[in-house]
Amino acid sequence: MIKPVYFPAGDVLLSAMIHYPKHTLSEQVPAVIFVHGFVGSKVGEHRLFVKAANYFSERGFLVFRFDFGGCGESEGDYSHVTLTKQVKELQTAIDYVLSIDRVDPNLLTVVGHSLGGAVSSLTASRDERIKRLILWSPVARPYKDIVRITTEEAVTQAHIEGVFDYQGFNLSHLFFQDLKLHHPLKTLRNYKGPAYIIHAAKDQDVPPGNTIDYYKALKENQAAKTHYSFIQNADHTFSSYLFEKQLFNATFEWVSIIDNKSKVNII
Repeated sequence: MIKPVYFPAGDVLLSAMIHYPKHTLSEQVPAVIFVHGFVGSKVGEHRLFVKAANYFSERGFLVFRFDFGGCGESEGDYSHVTLTKQVKELQTAIDYVLSIDRVDPNLLTVVGHSLGGAVSSLTASRDERIKRLILWSPVARPYKDIVRITTEEAVTQAHIEGVFDYQGFNLSHLFFQDLKLHHPLKTLRNYKGPAYIIHAAKDQDVPPGNTIDYYKALKENQAAKTHYSFIQNADHTFSSYLFEKQLFNATFEWVSIIDNKSKVNII
């Protein structure tokens, strides 16, 4: 069963979809929250998050995908978006998921893609309810990585005019200034749980080297079981059925191994 819901976060209502597990014999079920990226939505390009949600719900997970404020079907306007606000919205989403009947609070996984990877990392560093962290082609240096996409002209125009129109999304001066405040590679050292980073090997939007940087940052915390891999020939959004299959299978295999407390053979 798939259920649309709205939940409050600050002064807006956020839109979400809950995919209930199709087959389970357990009284409690693991949950996965998908976190979309920059100017994205809970659907994802080529329906990436819809397909991922169906994949995991078929394997016994409750899946929650939601739109940040100003994105998708949520209330708000992108001109009010900041990374700080998105971290708070993810924590509110966690509140909602953990209130759902039968969700096991000890088996909560957060999967963040692109800028959503940075949001997920920043949140995991301060919210111990995130038990497993998975990053797909993650942004590692928010200001640098996003400005690489928008160009410096966007920063200049937002500073002068208050906003910059990026493909129909107004990016505010505050949005860019707020990006400078966040350093997930540093703060993630506070995260104590297992983590897995998967990057598209031919990502032209977010540098594949970010995955190695995340791996090194997480390995500084000896309590964390950290692994990484690359999807060969894949672009930033894993836009082919082959790339999706490899991405979903690798993610599920890692989660299964962690749950079974077995040795992980992934690099």
